[in-house]
Amino acid sequence: MQKIEQQNLVLSAGVEFEYKSLRDEILTRIRLRQQLIWYTLTVSGVFLGFGLTNPQVSLIYPVFALFLAFGWAQNDYRIRNVATYIREHLEIGFQTPGWETQIRYKSKKSGLNSWRFVVLSHGGTFLVTQLMAIVVGFFPSDKGGLEWSLFIIDLAAMFGVLWILKKSLK
Repeated sequence: MQKIEQQNLVLSAGVEFEYKSLRDEILTRIRLRQQLIWYTLTVSGVFLGFGLTNPQVSLIYPVFALFLAFGWAQNDYRIRNVATYIREHLEIGFQTPGWETQIRYKSKKSGLNSWRFVVLSHGGTFLVTQLMAIVVGFFPSDKGGLEWSLFIIDLAAMFGVLWILKKSLK
């Protein structure tokens, strides 16, 4: 009987350690996701600043923003994956609902999904900075083949960000 109690204690400590490690990963990924937004705003400011004197420079930014959005989405997916794992595999054994179970319950009850707010606010940052770069780079200048090519690529990059956001809203 004592051996079973010791195994349960070890198992409980293992679950507690896993829970804490996964919650720490979520917090780290939230910080990374937020840093990507600040990085996006900084980089867009640099491209837009140089774009005021050389409009073609700002037309490079929307493609760069697409890759930043992919990095943001990767962290967003992992946060959701870890939260789902915690809720469905670790918190099942808790006597009272854990944080992930509680937050999911409150979201369903209120009808508000905080993921959508995060996706829309951060996604808006990517899209608005892309649009600003296109306006600065494309509209005030004479349009040659390079500008038209970059404009088409930039539109594709904006649609790429929209696709990423659509996937993130699910």
